Amino acid sequence: MSLLLLREARLRLRKLPLIVACSGWLAGILLAYWLQLPSLWLPLPLLATVVATVVGWRRWEMAGGLLLFLSTLLGGAWHMTLADPRHDPQALVSLLRSPAGTSEMVVRGEVSAPPALEGHARRLTVSVAEVSSDGGLHWQPRHGEIAVFTSGTLLDDPYGPAYGDEVLLRGHLVPPASNDAPDLQALMVFPRLSVRRHGGNPLLALLYTLRFRLAALIARALPQPEAALLVAILLGLRTPALLPLTPLFNVTGTAHLIVPSGFKVTLLAGLIALPLQPLARQKPDDWRLLPAQRRRSQRWLWLLCLLQLLTIAAYTVLSGTGPAALRAGFMGALLVLAPRLGRSYHVYTALAATALAMSFVDPFILWDSGFQLSFLGTWGIVLLAPLFTRPLLWLEHFPAGSLLVEALAVTLAAQVATLPIFALTFAQLSLVAPLANLVTVPLLELLLLLGVAICLLGAMSFPLAVVVGWLAWFPLHYVIGAVAFCARLPLAWLSTAGWPLSLPLAWGYYTVLAGALGLGWRSCPSLFVPFPENGLRQTGASRSTPGKEHGRHRGLLLGGQVALALLLLLATGLRALLSQESAGLVLTLFSLASPSGSTGPAMLVQMAHGGVLLIDGGPDATALAQVLDHRLPLWQRHIDWLVLSTPLLSHLTGLQDAASRFEIGQALDGGVLHPGAAYALWRRTLREDGVPYQTLRQGQALSPGPNLRLEVLWPPSPLHRGGDEARNNALVLRLVAPGLHLLLLGEAAQSAYALSGLLTAVGSSSPGQDNVVLATLTAGQQPPPAFSRLLELLHPSLLVVHVTTHRSPAAMQKPVAVKTGERPFIVPSGLKHTFLLRAPAAFTLQTGPTGWSFGLAAP
Repeated sequence: MSLLLLREARLRLRKLPLIVACSGWLAGILLAYWLQLPSLWLPLPLLATVVATVVGWRRWEMAGGLLLFLSTLLGGAWHMTLADPRHDPQALVSLLRSPAGTSEMVVRGEVSAPPALEGHARRLTVSVAEVSSDGGLHWQPRHGEIAVFTSGTLLDDPYGPAYGDEVLLRGHLVPPASNDAPDLQALMVFPRLSVRRHGGNPLLALLYTLRFRLAALIARALPQPEAALLVAILLGLRTPALLPLTPLFNVTGTAHLIVPSGFKVTLLAGLIALPLQPLARQKPDDWRLLPAQRRRSQRWLWLLCLLQLLTIAAYTVLSGTGPAALRAGFMGALLVLAPRLGRSYHVYTALAATALAMSFVDPFILWDSGFQLSFLGTWGIVLLAPLFTRPLLWLEHFPAGSLLVEALAVTLAAQVATLPIFALTFAQLSLVAPLANLVTVPLLELLLLLGVAICLLGAMSFPLAVVVGWLAWFPLHYVIGAVAFCARLPLAWLSTAGWPLSLPLAWGYYTVLAGALGLGWRSCPSLFVPFPENGLRQTGASRSTPGKEHGRHRGLLLGGQVALALLLLLATGLRALLSQESAGLVLTLFSLASPSGSTGPAMLVQMAHGGVLLIDGGPDATALAQVLDHRLPLWQRHIDWLVLSTPLLSHLTGLQDAASRFEIGQALDGGVLHPGAAYALWRRTLREDGVPYQTLRQGQALSPGPNLRLEVLWPPSPLHRGGDEARNNALVLRLVAPGLHLLLLGEAAQSAYALSGLLTAVGSSSPGQDNVVLATLTAGQQPPPAFSRLLELLHPSLLVVHVTTHRSPAAMQKPVAVKTGERPFIVPSGLKHTFLLRAPAAFTLQTGPTGWSFGLAAP
């Protein structure tokens, strides 16, 4: 009986030669790397097995599959030995083993991939061409890929290196971490970097640029973090605003929502095919056509196929050309191309062809966690989903039950297939993945459609894209809330950091799983065949399409989601309009912190007529986006006045992001004598967006809104040269409103030169009229004595001090009102209220029925 089963299995595998070839090829790559096989021993046995396979494939029914497996195993092993840098004397890894590798090196290479954010730095992948150990006098040819970490949180930095740039690096090469891919030969952390010239593939560079532009378009149409989530869902791009949400998606098993997937590729290909579908649809009387007429009718089908293939290729590049994107794009292309070639689409064959092609181009892709999760997740869905579907069939009696069954079955199947990868790579196991996927995955199709609509409409009319963004905000906000809720549940996930896990244990897991599936297939093959009435894909020689009932339910669900979003939009707009009518002038001073520990201020002024004034932006774009988008209405994508008081990064970083995400009416600053890269980027952004810009000088006055005036007290003209120019020439403003004179002293409070000039200017004009003073001081440093003299001259009733610090945000104290004895500086005895703000904190000053009120607020 067992011999008959073995013979039947061999005959089945003989009908699937691509699966046999892929299995042998991948096994050969792994064995060659683990055993470090020399390349000289493999060509002769490889040639012999290939000849035997070609000769005996049709003659020897039983041995043909085994010969094919052996030949591809040897082929994969030989391919791996040729690519293994451990066998290459010119590889960069050999230099690290020599004494010269410990000294400072000069490396010349080309950026071979678009920059990515890792932590709070930019990661560049550089293909090395030459190295020098004597400062660039003598060059040695070397090759290999290194990872370079540079400062910055901008993915598309016009003053930083990008894809295709030839760069010159000066720094120390260090070995990569043990969990990195074997093809990564070294790391360079914050080296001195210069861009020599621009190069690379022009088409890829154009698509990468388009990817960043589409991400910027979505960020302008939506508030954060909803915009960051939609960018990740549609483009697979991780922006800084997504970093706080990424752990939530990981621990809830919903990380697949923010990476490329085959479903996204298939959906977008269908969107392209929809307008041409009537032209490509076969008519009942096509059988009457002559052969020449039939060939002409087939041209429409091939045109449709070509457009779909181009769409898939472009979307694969727009998704980042990572392993998951390449796998999804390749399988999507096979799905579109198979009917045109008269072939049926077989999921396992397509998966094998994809793995074979990707590993042929780069054998080290097998060590990439993205490839492992994508490959095994797809395999688990098509193989294991039918097993989980049967015990869940009773749920189909409920409304939209088939969609519920599909979501649960697919989630459980993917989780079982990728369990060891998550445990080893991310050191965590999610226990709420079925629930989290059940409440979020049904919205994926709607979010993709809305994301595509925003991008297409944004290219024609940005206001229309903003309107679609209003609709997209509600499902995006719901997904974030649902994922956060699931992550907060008790026992939502388990950390495997201290568990005795190892690679052999993972291989043992898959061995046991394969054995159990083999026994199940032999005893009851019908368990692995999906039901045609649900939406799961067939795993046999053909692929089923969802039934009419399933498609009708999906259409009703999509229409209901859009209708609910419209209803919520109307309700939110009505509530915001009613609250806006009753609100007066509101000033909010934020003390913001970056993940690196630096802090900085930002001030938001919301006027009664709806105008917005933003002064400074803090040291972190994500921190500003969280507080800014939380306080502005959903549709508020316009800032009337944008003011930069000093070019310090603690004030400029967040403001730069606001300038790129909002439509700006007027930009103001005090000018800079020696601009740095950050200030140059600020001015470039304003210039490219056509924002009116004005440099302020002492004595000027502006009217941002009714009953509101800005007076410029500092800096004078010309600017002061030498010393701390950023603080010596800091912008000092006086905001005048009915019953309020507020002095925005800012960083000038730490400049003796600026304070001396202000003492003269204020003393000669109208001392004592400022009842509120806002200043910025550095923790642990006493301000100049002129600061106390200025306070004595002004006699304010309220002093708010933002305390900057470079400590970790976790160690920062909460904002409290301090007593006179706790003040780190000398103030006049008549000062009634003093507040010290330490990030994260917020101080609000607003009009009320009885006048002005103030106090601390939630950031």
